[in-house]
Amino acid sequence: MAARDAASHRGEGQRLFRIGEFARFTRVSVKMLRHYDEVGMLRPARVDPATGYRYYRAAQLPRLNRILLLRELGFGLDDIAGMLDGPPDAAVVDRRERELLDTLARTRGQLDALRAWRTMPEPLTDVVVRPVPEQLVATLRAAADAPVGPLFVQTEVYARSHHARAALPPLTLLEPDSVTVAVPLSWAPPPAGPIAVERLPAVPRMACSVHNGPYAGLSTRLHGMLLWLEQTGHRPAGAIREVYLRFGAEPELELPPAYLAERGADLVTELQVPVS
Repeated sequence: MAARDAASHRGEGQRLFRIGEFARFTRVSVKMLRHYDEVGMLRPARVDPATGYRYYRAAQLPRLNRILLLRELGFGLDDIAGMLDGPPDAAVVDRRERELLDTLARTRGQLDALRAWRTMPEPLTDVVVRPVPEQLVATLRAAADAPVGPLFVQTEVYARSHHARAALPPLTLLEPDSVTVAVPLSWAPPPAGPIAVERLPAVPRMACSVHNGPYAGLSTRLHGMLLWLEQTGHRPAGAIREVYLRFGAEPELELPPAYLAERGADLVTELQVPVS
């Protein structure tokens, strides 16, 4: 029966292979060959009207190989369908090249981060690069050596007096010649004296690391972060931020208890460094 079936499917000097045979010598699964048929990329040379069996010719191998090559290059089926019967679309190829370059850059970044993580002391390796959204804040700026405690009290009092305090942690922005305290706002009241109202811009790539404990340890944490950035090919690109996730504050400020710490050991601060 098999011999008669094979003989009946020779034509034009070419043997017709049943889908199972074609799958075996092309090393493409029967399921995938059926899928290529369903999406119109590789139709069988013949379909038996009585049994529904699919048959293929060796002459179809170049088309199948082109499909496999384009799949290997990462093109989607829609793109592949448009490149099987004519020259490739330059825009589609350029887009795929950009995607691969982006993937390569991310992979290189991951490799650098892995090497830094493996070689640096453990407390200094927990650095995450993530986006930080835009934020409406009340700000008060002073010289770099100014104590920030009184600045925060003044700014918090301003936000509370306008019923504008947002339920977010406060922060400082550290620059070589100045320090700016920032208290999050839920709406924009009018500025008052030295206190300004502004929007901190969104930062698409912010290196972040959390420090638990007294503020005296922040300089060591920051030094470790800057070393990590150097080893992973990142460059600082703006003011360093200290975000106070848990901090000490005067009771009369009536801040949310979730943010307040009674002991230095309970303080939680996130250091943020914009990077390029």
